[in-house]
Amino acid sequence: MKKKQIVDLVIAIFLIICGGVLLIFPLFHFVSVKPIFMVVLGVYGLLNLIQFLLTKEAKDYEGLFTTIASVITIIIAWRLNIDKVPWYLALTLFVWIIMMSLIKMKKADYYNDRKNSIWILKIITLVLFILTGLLATINLYYEADVQILVLGFFFLIHGMLELFDPLTIYLVKKR
Repeated sequence: MKKKQIVDLVIAIFLIICGGVLLIFPLFHFVSVKPIFMVVLGVYGLLNLIQFLLTKEAKDYEGLFTTIASVITIIIAWRLNIDKVPWYLALTLFVWIIMMSLIKMKKADYYNDRKNSIWILKIITLVLFILTGLLATINLYYEADVQILVLGFFFLIHGMLELFDPLTIYLVKKR
């Protein structure tokens, strides 16, 4: 495996772990949505910044753009009262999903320009990401513990979708 694929794999595993940890929070009655959401986005943004710095020789700016999208979303979440108004949490998550979808679309276009068939996988994972994001956004109108569970499942699924790219590239190149 190349260095970039290893870093992408580790980032996806950390995202899966973040989603799993979110699923445990309601068991310990830690359900303050705003700080949890901001910390998860901060960790995700930091991991993607590290990914960008470790793989910048590959000229892949996806990590940098993802960090910027996460910081913008953190600022929006900080300014809005997402603890009290579930609609604000849904709107904030939806804005992040839109920004991430544009970043993922650009990555799929990058693969398509280079005649790499991985672009089909990127489009499929993009559609699945948008669908899970919309389902998560629609279901954020419940109590705080349910909101944390929905966010946990969303980030868990997002991590699994992010795992497909490095594993597929590794398996295709291994043939």
